[in-house]
Amino acid sequence: MTKPGMDADMATDVDRWRAPFVVGQELVADIAFTPDSVRAFATLTNDTNPLHHDEALAAGTRFGGLIASGTQTTGLLLGSLANHIFPDNASLGLGCSFQLRKAVPADAAMTARWIVRTITPKPSLRGVIMALEGGLFDKAGVAFVEATATIAVMPHEALSLCARRGSPS
Repeated sequence: MTKPGMDADMATDVDRWRAPFVVGQELVADIAFTPDSVRAFATLTNDTNPLHHDEALAAGTRFGGLIASGTQTTGLLLGSLANHIFPDNASLGLGCSFQLRKAVPADAAMTARWIVRTITPKPSLRGVIMALEGGLFDKAGVAFVEATATIAVMPHEALSLCARRGSPS
């Protein structure tokens, strides 16, 4: 059935869409930190903590050098998730939580890893709600950041439907 204001082709495309993920699927991306990226990110987010800017001061701390801000580590972790969804699908973040386990050195090579835990159909969004667990890990598999996220995933066309109906519920 075509909704008011939606053409038949759009309705058919949305109705045929299937979630492109499965429970247990792992989504992985490499993330590299550099002293310059740590300083730049901290500056952009107005984080004046000297552990993100002052190499000499940071070298004298228990961290032994510059560290990435929690905002940078969690932002890049969420961004890695978004990159697995787009450009083929649309997504809306619904919630997330983080545990910052270890400071991320400014020269670290890390891996962002998410595991799909549940996929629940959400007809009002013409998509699904996905719950994921993940984190930011070093090459030895040590978790520096642990995370959970809940996102809505849908075909791009469903965003225009959501906009006409109001906020997702």
